[in-house]
Amino acid sequence: MNGLHMWGSVPRFKTHVLLCAAVLVAGLAVSGEQGNAPKSGKERPVNVFTAELDAAVWKYTFQKPPREWNKPDFNDADWKRGKAGFGGAVPNGRAATEWSTPEIWLRREFTLDGPAPKGLQLRVHHDEDAEIYLNGLLALKLDGFVAEYQNHDIDPRALGSLKAGRNVMAVYCRNRGGGQYIDVGLTQGKAYSPAALYAKRTTWAETFCAIRSTMMGEGIGSENASRQVWASFEVDFPLACDWMQQDGSIREGSNKDSGNAWRLFTVAADGEILEALMPKVLADLGAAGQPYKKEWEKLSARLATADLQKGLELYQQACEARRALRLKPLIEKSPKFVFTKHYTLGGSHYAYTEGQSDAQAERHFVPGSALCLAEVTPGGVKVETLVDDPNGVIRDPDVSFDGRKILFAWKKSDRQDDYHLYEMDVATRKIRPITEGLGWADYEGCYLPNGDIVFNSTRCVQTVDCWWTEVSNLYTCNGDGKYIRRLTFDQVHDNFPTATQDGRILYTRWEYNDRGQLFPQPLLQMAMDGTNQTEFYGGNSWFPTTILHARMIPGTQKVVAIATGHHSRQPGKLVIIDPSKGRQEAQGVQLIAPVRETKAERIDSYGQEGELFMYPYPLGETEFLVTYHPVGWHWDRFTGHLQHRLARGENTEPRFGVYFMTIDGQRELLVSDADRPCNQSIPLRARPTYQVRPSTVDYRRNDGTCYVQDVYIGPGLEGVKRGTVKTLRVVSLDYRAAGVGNNGNGGPGGGALVSTPVAIGNGSWDPKIIVGDAPVREDGSVFFKAPARVPIYFQMLDEKGRMVQSMRSWTTLQPGENASCVGCHEDKNSAPRLSGGPTMAMRAGADTLKPFYGPTRGFSFAREIQPILNAKCVSCHTGEKDKPHNLTATEVLDPGAKRKWSQAYLTLTHATPDDRNNRSAWRGHPEHPMLNWIGAQTAPPMLKPYAFGSARSKLVEMLEQGHGKVSLTREEMDKFCAWIDLGVPFCGDYLEAHAWNQGEIEKYKRYADKRARLEAMERQAIEEFLQAAPAP
Repeated sequence: MNGLHMWGSVPRFKTHVLLCAAVLVAGLAVSGEQGNAPKSGKERPVNVFTAELDAAVWKYTFQKPPREWNKPDFNDADWKRGKAGFGGAVPNGRAATEWSTPEIWLRREFTLDGPAPKGLQLRVHHDEDAEIYLNGLLALKLDGFVAEYQNHDIDPRALGSLKAGRNVMAVYCRNRGGGQYIDVGLTQGKAYSPAALYAKRTTWAETFCAIRSTMMGEGIGSENASRQVWASFEVDFPLACDWMQQDGSIREGSNKDSGNAWRLFTVAADGEILEALMPKVLADLGAAGQPYKKEWEKLSARLATADLQKGLELYQQACEARRALRLKPLIEKSPKFVFTKHYTLGGSHYAYTEGQSDAQAERHFVPGSALCLAEVTPGGVKVETLVDDPNGVIRDPDVSFDGRKILFAWKKSDRQDDYHLYEMDVATRKIRPITEGLGWADYEGCYLPNGDIVFNSTRCVQTVDCWWTEVSNLYTCNGDGKYIRRLTFDQVHDNFPTATQDGRILYTRWEYNDRGQLFPQPLLQMAMDGTNQTEFYGGNSWFPTTILHARMIPGTQKVVAIATGHHSRQPGKLVIIDPSKGRQEAQGVQLIAPVRETKAERIDSYGQEGELFMYPYPLGETEFLVTYHPVGWHWDRFTGHLQHRLARGENTEPRFGVYFMTIDGQRELLVSDADRPCNQSIPLRARPTYQVRPSTVDYRRNDGTCYVQDVYIGPGLEGVKRGTVKTLRVVSLDYRAAGVGNNGNGGPGGGALVSTPVAIGNGSWDPKIIVGDAPVREDGSVFFKAPARVPIYFQMLDEKGRMVQSMRSWTTLQPGENASCVGCHEDKNSAPRLSGGPTMAMRAGADTLKPFYGPTRGFSFAREIQPILNAKCVSCHTGEKDKPHNLTATEVLDPGAKRKWSQAYLTLTHATPDDRNNRSAWRGHPEHPMLNWIGAQTAPPMLKPYAFGSARSKLVEMLEQGHGKVSLTREEMDKFCAWIDLGVPFCGDYLEAHAWNQGEIEKYKRYADKRARLEAMERQAIEEFLQAAPAP
């Protein structure tokens, strides 16, 4: 019987049918999606709801229909279907279907139990002119626009046309300019706002019963109304609401909807509410729940006549007993924790959180924040506000290893301050600054066991390759903020450094050297002094899209982290990562809370549906402090009555709370705030210290060494015959200081804007600098010196100087570091091969890199390739008749990229303009058979040997075999092959071949000068560091 079961005389519904089917629109129902209302002997009010309370489905068209469009018998079968309201962002609107044309026509059917009752009115929000018809008769005509929903009397003739059964409402709206919106409903003289439905009583149970009585009595059963009333209920009774969300919610699909207990407001029978709640809490209690189970058995025997409020009070007693059991280990292990209150961090990308005072473009700063201390006791949770700043933002707390100090980042104003590190003495509550300055942000600080601090900072003065925002890299200083030194030299953002129990730093690194920018946001690791920067998980993965907020689980090599998206903010899904099971895709990733199947999915904004998690802190392998919201981003559906707050620029995002949670998803809410999310919980306790490896960094040096035992070990050169690789090339990257001009790229890895481009679209993201080449010995070993504090990557070359394999990432040596690896992309879970003695490279000693035909420089097409073309090719290739393929140096202005390319460059890369009308934003074709290179949007997984590059380019083959009378020297061939294998860069630096106006020149210079000033400050700090501490 449609999910209805009978035991004795008491009807009992399957919970999922009960909660999904019990949405009543009593006395009236819209046909189709909402079904028909039940008959009742009692006269009930009429409400054809607007989108304030229910996003009903209408038929609509933007094309002018026949004259009879508003008649009841008009055939609208070919009209589109969409939910109310229609339009865009207007004050107090609830747009669900986009309308941007000048006119719209809408139709909606509804049924009535009888004639129209007295006091029936139209409820309308219009922008602009509107005409509303009932059963073909004009009911109301409105001119101009309003900024809110309003009630209006109905023309008597149209009102008289309403009858029992089927009726039709038809609406026409015209927009003359500016914003536009239309939504119409019927109401019996009342505007059923959520505020009018909610009234707080003494207890949560009494309040819930009063809300339910009002809603059922007034015939209000829409999902929107229930959600919005729940939002007010949750403000006053957050703990009870969370219990009900746990016990009375439906988990549909893959855990997508874990917070829908608001549906309990409109369940048909009181007893069904108790039946939806009690079994779960009793099951969780187990044997400890016997007293409550006995009471429940008595109550359930007379469920049809049960007193709802008394039943809810029994439910509360059971929940309190369960809470005491759940929180016992937390009270024993870590009863005190610090946390912050601030907006949910992130922007158009998860890492854009700096809010820098002189930001070029995207900035995010929502004032109103606090640093708090909570203590969990058997009697409740006590909260002390340590610092409250209504005008600033406090974030990223950490607690020192002795538990006596709290580190945090604080930005006190939008334009007159930037994030900097501060420290509070727990005993005295005194605060002191650790870093300072205007024009750069220091944040995400982390104490290290040696007393130093690692933190994230925009001091590097870089701009992301694919947008206009500032880049942050990792820096370190001592406990007083002295000797600030840069640790990472990364292309784009690093995030959220945390210290492991064995002396490493875990952090997230966004990277996309010679591959797409969407998916490679892996977890990396390094020693505390910045040495040994290597992958921890996901360096060649589509999944997880981003690994964020990672912390190592005590006593293990596993981490708990957030799997989140790229174009998203920082919340996502809670995972445990075990690298011993593998380091790519879903090999070592397990979704938890609850533990469930983990699929390797390719999703840009991964993990944004349903419940959301942030900032997990492991107390053990199965217990965590975590920031959580059971509904997630759809919480805005609960706050429709708060649209006026949005209009004033107030924050209406989900109010995350801090929870104690277990691996299977059992949870207890610890702290929450109705106005601001609570997050970033850190236990306030002493942690065990451990032996710290002495630093091997020697800042008196400017180089280090790299050693590879055997390049043929690992999948990077799988299938390549030994002896093929003759040379390892070292290439460094140069990063842009500011964004000027742009073009675009696209491919398997995605697509992107490229700011301050140095190549046509799909060419290299950054300038490439060939540092030099090292010989690969016959046994596959290679050992060489390389510059320190410079991002470098490696390419394997064959005897013809052609690329066999490329790193598509980078590493950075610290001064004096001796880095080593087993092979080419070898499995990090495998042991080094036993060689039986020193390798040939080890015996020979570290090689000095062989320069690439001159001093170290950025690879410039105009300087390296065009002279070859001028000498060997231009005489036959000018683009004129009988001289095809223009290879001249003729300038081609690209107004979008703001570069002056050469015609030869565009010809060789088979480039075409994205904007054909303006011949702008030229884009190359990396997989063209004549010239083949690693495109900027290649996929994250490792490439096979010889997959791309000069060895796959017919142009190189043609030149090797001889083309007419042309014969290239080895140097000329090496340069051609290098240019292709570097990703066809045009510019050797960011200033070359620019077409910037004076303002753009000054902008770039301003940021470049700022970078130089901060680099000078760092050099001074290093000098002071050397004076204070001798070299190792």
